[in-house]
Amino acid sequence: MSQTTRTTRVAIIGGGIMGVAAQFQLAENGWTDTILFEKAELTSGSTWHAAGQIAHAVGSRVAGWINKTSIETYKRVEQETGQSIGWHEVGGFRVATTDDEVDWMKSIMGVGRLLDLPMDLVGPDEVAKGNPFYKVDNIKAAVRTYEDGHIDPSGVTMALAAASRARGARIERHNQVLGASRKGDMWLLKTQKGDVLAEHIVIAAGSYANQVGEWFGLKIPSVSCLHHYLVTDTVPEFQGRPELPVMRDNSYGGYIRQEQKSGLIGIYEGHVCPTVWEMPEGAPWAAENELFEADYDSIGDFLMVAFEKMPILAELGIKRTVRGAITHTPDGGMLVGPSGAPNVWLSCGSSIGLAWGGGAGKVLADWMVHGETSINTRSLDPRRYGDFASDHYIVERTKDEFMRRHDTPCPGKQFHSLRPLNRHPLYERLASKGAVFSEISGWERPRYFGKVGEVEQIGWGQQPWHENAMAEAKATRQAAGVIDLCAFAQFEITGTDAGKLLDRLSANRIPRQDGQMSLNHLLTEQGHFETEITIWRINKDRYFTGSPIARANPDFDWIKNHIQPGEDVQMINRSADWGMLAMSGPASRRILSQMTDADLSNAAFPWLSGQEISVADVPCYALRVSFVGELGWELHAPLDRIAQIYDALFEAGSKFGLTDLGSYAFNGMRMEKAYRASGELTTDVGPLDVGLERFVVTKDRDFIGKDAALACDPQWELFYAELHADGVDIHGGEPVLLGNRVVGLTTSGGYGYTVGKSLGWLFVKKGTPRANLTVQILNEAYPVTIHDAPLFDANNVRPRAED
Repeated sequence: MSQTTRTTRVAIIGGGIMGVAAQFQLAENGWTDTILFEKAELTSGSTWHAAGQIAHAVGSRVAGWINKTSIETYKRVEQETGQSIGWHEVGGFRVATTDDEVDWMKSIMGVGRLLDLPMDLVGPDEVAKGNPFYKVDNIKAAVRTYEDGHIDPSGVTMALAAASRARGARIERHNQVLGASRKGDMWLLKTQKGDVLAEHIVIAAGSYANQVGEWFGLKIPSVSCLHHYLVTDTVPEFQGRPELPVMRDNSYGGYIRQEQKSGLIGIYEGHVCPTVWEMPEGAPWAAENELFEADYDSIGDFLMVAFEKMPILAELGIKRTVRGAITHTPDGGMLVGPSGAPNVWLSCGSSIGLAWGGGAGKVLADWMVHGETSINTRSLDPRRYGDFASDHYIVERTKDEFMRRHDTPCPGKQFHSLRPLNRHPLYERLASKGAVFSEISGWERPRYFGKVGEVEQIGWGQQPWHENAMAEAKATRQAAGVIDLCAFAQFEITGTDAGKLLDRLSANRIPRQDGQMSLNHLLTEQGHFETEITIWRINKDRYFTGSPIARANPDFDWIKNHIQPGEDVQMINRSADWGMLAMSGPASRRILSQMTDADLSNAAFPWLSGQEISVADVPCYALRVSFVGELGWELHAPLDRIAQIYDALFEAGSKFGLTDLGSYAFNGMRMEKAYRASGELTTDVGPLDVGLERFVVTKDRDFIGKDAALACDPQWELFYAELHADGVDIHGGEPVLLGNRVVGLTTSGGYGYTVGKSLGWLFVKKGTPRANLTVQILNEAYPVTIHDAPLFDANNVRPRAED
């Protein structure tokens, strides 16, 4: 190693908006010992050619928060540095031309209410007043915003860079990073200007993220897609009048705005996604300020619709066409947070870099400096992609996302490319019985059972499948139901120190006797939820855990990374090669007893315990637990034998009325029992915020996050609510109101099919009165009743039943 090797706390690779914003936010949090490496000039990748829109009319709270934080950050930096960011606060209209789009606009109003973003739901007359050049004859409604607009990509990037330098951070242009290797607890970067040792790495390399990730053993699911926007000749009608708001319209898959005295039209084709620099080769290192030849044949039909919507642009010439590469991911979300490699962080995969950069930088800086974020950002966690994300999947699913990005995002919307991705052994059996599937982390899971080949109808209100789910739930309560939960995170943790490790991580005491199970919450140092897992103690040196499949990678990393030097702990991730069936209902014991010699009585096999037994001649782990609040068992077994168990269950259970159960009914039954799920156990709250004090056991033990959790003065309360509304349910993310004042938001909900009530969880500010609360759904306020106990089996008798 060279004697002149430099060191830094954080090395940031990439000088576009994502990298520069991350460096600024780190400096804001006190981490100023950072170096940003850019192989050419700042912005020279994708940032420089961005159209620069930043919207307030978005579909989720986290997206709205990200955009709002970006705008606030950029304005503050402009004021601090005096460097113009070219901000045009012209507002905008997002228009609706179909009934589903109108419902979407109504749901967007809830996001605005939550984040205090000024916006109105307006009709075509108001659109015409705001933009007299836009045809409004087929517009049914629109969301009008006032404090958003568009920005100069280069100006804001340079302002952030100036603010970072003023705080002591370093930026090295024309210094390409050539490779990386691990040196002890540090990363050694090879650069054109010498070696650099860094404690942390941030990959903000845009279209180069794939190649850079390979240096750290990472597969980064990001694809460079080509996007057009066109600038017209001068528009005479724009002279002498205020700048027009930004128009967003799904009918041509894009946006129209004013660019100085010209028109600017952006198009996302809905029939094709042109990509460049595909995996594994990636972007050429020599590429700088790269643009591509326009493809008018591809965008022609969409462009004609745009001209029809704004006829004053139709007869003008096109003076500039920009077709550049912009990164997209398979689900459209950014990659912001820990990568899975030690101290390697991602801030990439951003398809709307200017809108997302400032907010993403704050998320990343909070995570790196403080160990957690101030808002729940699990949807951005790069580790949400598992082994299913092959190169082929990443490219093809990203193409699908690009083409569908201007579809109306109704609840239940799914991607249909590459389906079924994971055709596990039960898939054909379930499909032949009418299963309508959803994709969960690459796995297929039945949502409900209908007719063979049925296509699910989606929308904001209750859909026709509501009756199917109701029948499944009632059959399960009356007899028994079995649900395919092969998509499940399953770990085996062994060794003489395995119990010590798990107890050190868990707020609740882990099982102390062989065979016992417990529900455990793993907390951050700040006392907030990292995850929730079940732990079964097979013996003192052997444990089995379960958690949602989307948490497979993060949970495995969290536990493994807390193994201390010298501890005897081994971990095996069974998530890909083991499956699980959950059977619940009063007939469960009678059905299962015909397939096993094990004694299933309460005395021999009590509730919240597990045993290794043989079911239909298949060795499996049987855990007596039920997430729907019934007598029941989870049956965990090798995936290649799970169909043998499923067939035997139905052969034995047919005379008892055994039914297949889908996730819609499963969730409704979960709500009837007032069970909390991932929507309630988010990364920005802890056990005391959600009424789970009983799962925090502090006597004679210590655990990560203990002091912070106990010192917490909860600012929130979690209410279990019954919604009084016809035809609509709580989905999560809707405002909770007391009069006209926002006092919280919903976290999850669903219809309780056996109690006949619509139910939901509400996060409200502590001290909020329980009476006179409403939930805003589709821009209407519906009253709720708060309940202290589950509406089904409040005394929890049924899971313990002897029958």
